Amino acid sequence: MTEPLDLPRRLRAWSYLRQRLGRSAPGPTEALRGVVAVYSSHPTAPLSLLSRSASFAAEHLGEMEHRREVLRLPAMRQSIFLVPTETAPRIFAATRLPMEKHAGRLRYAGLDWDEYTRLKHRVLEHTQEPVTARALQQAIKIDERLMTAVRVMASEGLMLRLGSSLRTDSLRYVATDAWLGHPLAEADPMRSLQWLAEEYLRGYGPARVVDFAWWSGVLRRRAAAALGDARVVDVGDGLLLPSDQQTAFERVEPVAAEAIDLLPKWDAYTMGHAPDGRQRLVADEHLGRAYSTTGSASGATAGDGLPLVLRGGLAVASWSHRFAGNRMLVKVVPFEPGALSSPRDERAFDEIGRLLGAAAVEVVRATSPD
Repeated sequence: MTEPLDLPRRLRAWSYLRQRLGRSAPGPTEALRGVVAVYSSHPTAPLSLLSRSASFAAEHLGEMEHRREVLRLPAMRQSIFLVPTETAPRIFAATRLPMEKHAGRLRYAGLDWDEYTRLKHRVLEHTQEPVTARALQQAIKIDERLMTAVRVMASEGLMLRLGSSLRTDSLRYVATDAWLGHPLAEADPMRSLQWLAEEYLRGYGPARVVDFAWWSGVLRRRAAAALGDARVVDVGDGLLLPSDQQTAFERVEPVAAEAIDLLPKWDAYTMGHAPDGRQRLVADEHLGRAYSTTGSASGATAGDGLPLVLRGGLAVASWSHRFAGNRMLVKVVPFEPGALSSPRDERAFDEIGRLLGAAAVEVVRATSPD
């Protein structure tokens, strides 16, 4: 008879399942829907999809963009996310800032509203087809004010980014209505936030109101209001779960002890819960090795999620990579001795190498990331 799981291990097993880890989604479209969105930066976006998709090749992400199945938009915490086109209007409406919030940004770049409006029309004229930032700057010869305006236009839903290289953020810019054939659809902000809150719980729950507020970037009172009418159960410690998932949650099986998953920087899972709510993913004593602490007054629990190695759903090491010609050099820093104990563990990096176009992958272990 299987021993009942305690709450932390149950959370880990359930989150692993709902996050589509273990490459359990049939493909990248299903993987993306399962986690609502992924950070759009490369290689984060492709590697987040790779870790969740049974099938994912180098050309798939570009094909998804070409078919207009995914968009890159400012969303949670005003970061740029890769989102399904079908849900983009609701995600955008739920997380969008009022335009007056961008006044300081424009002012810092030396733009007032009238100048921004005039510049906006010029940018739209030159982005009816995808263009690089360099090409746009050559067409509209002004200083750094140009790209500030382009970023604010993205926050208005007028401008989209398109990816290029899987290895780096080599972006192109295009007017939204030119790319889609119509403007981004308008959606009701509060209803969209309610929808987003429920989708969050389905992909990241059980989670607290504070977790949803942290992930989405909305004020805690708005997060609580968005979940006010949701059909949820509290499984303990204020952790909310959609009520129709309760039975499955109580019966979830543990993650296979030897399962290896490689998460990139800023992965959806590592960035999915508030800093004090990450125990399902990483032990408290290793938080400072799983997240950057730059600029953090409190230290270990704040910052960006680093690239992580999961064993059995629990973070056991961080990793980094760089290219030397066509060779991908990987450095793994185990949190404890023996965290990665076999060549089979290291071979998990071969799939990443193939996706990023490496001719060979070399893995070394180190005691620190430096």
